Amino acid sequence: MIEASALSAGAGDFVLRDVSFVVPAGGYGVVIGPAGAGKTTLLESLAGIRHITGGRLSLGGVDMTTKAPEERGIGFVYQHAFLFPHLSVWDNIRYGAASDAAASEIAQRFGADSLRDRPVRSLSGGERQLVAIARALASNPKTLLLDEPFNALDPRRRTLVRRELRNFQRERSLTTLQVTHDFTEAGLLGDVAILLDGGRVLQSGSPASVFRKPVTPYVAEFLGAENVFEGSVHGAETALGTASANGTAPADRMVEFRTEGISFYALSGAAEGRAYAVIRAEEIVVSREPLSVSARNQLRGVVSEVAELGALTRVVIDVSGVPLIASLTTQSASEMGIREGHEVYATFKAMAVHLC
Repeated sequence: MIEASALSAGAGDFVLRDVSFVVPAGGYGVVIGPAGAGKTTLLESLAGIRHITGGRLSLGGVDMTTKAPEERGIGFVYQHAFLFPHLSVWDNIRYGAASDAAASEIAQRFGADSLRDRPVRSLSGGERQLVAIARALASNPKTLLLDEPFNALDPRRRTLVRRELRNFQRERSLTTLQVTHDFTEAGLLGDVAILLDGGRVLQSGSPASVFRKPVTPYVAEFLGAENVFEGSVHGAETALGTASANGTAPADRMVEFRTEGISFYALSGAAEGRAYAVIRAEEIVVSREPLSVSARNQLRGVVSEVAELGALTRVVIDVSGVPLIASLTTQSASEMGIREGHEVYATFKAMAVHLC
């Protein structure tokens, strides 16, 4: 388990402040955030490379706040590998390994065995990353920290190595924390997602909850939500003070959200007043005719933009002067013959609207 409680640390003028999160024992956490958010500084603080100036760090239930790096049982893979340049690939992999047999097994598993006699200086960026991953795992760490470990790999190798690492992590119940800029990767790998910006944790939880229920409009836009509207919530009086089934939170009710030009319904426990509505583009169904479905929201508009992006097509629909962005398969867009100027219907469920 990795447990950070109000953790603070510095790197030059940059400061991590009051960082708190938990990655359960054997879990896979992912750290996401913009450049300069403090993601690498966070990993270095956990590893003991950066001095923790406040708060507490627990690894596997043991207080490691003041422990030396070599006492923490951590394997660390940097984005740029940082191999020992004066050693061969094999000597790098077996450095700190439990045994030569363990080092050889890991090297074979991750495709680094064929490189074992090569000097480090002769390796490509992707090959360096393979060796760095093998070196970290061969030491049999209790906790694994990964800083953009797949960036230098070509797409095919990246997929294979990512899958193999996740399999290895599950087999060994190896508590892992990885920094990534790839939201798809975060969803595929993570049990816990931690959004970091400006040295602070903005939100943490399961990847699904973080991506589907951002706590602020800033978080929503950073995570790629295409439709973020400022407006107001109405008809929510019945939701106030009503307990959910477990008695811990207001129950969701059907409320109306109004923004300039349009209104739609959301299933939410939000109170009356100013709010933001977030609708992900993939939640919107586009059709040439009205649909006979149970979805509460169906808005008529005119297509103002069609952008084909490989297998997906982005469609911007002007609804009473408000742009609504939908994402559908390119095949569906082609079959419907959607073009700029066409009248279409945008349909989405009330539960697809997140209010924050």
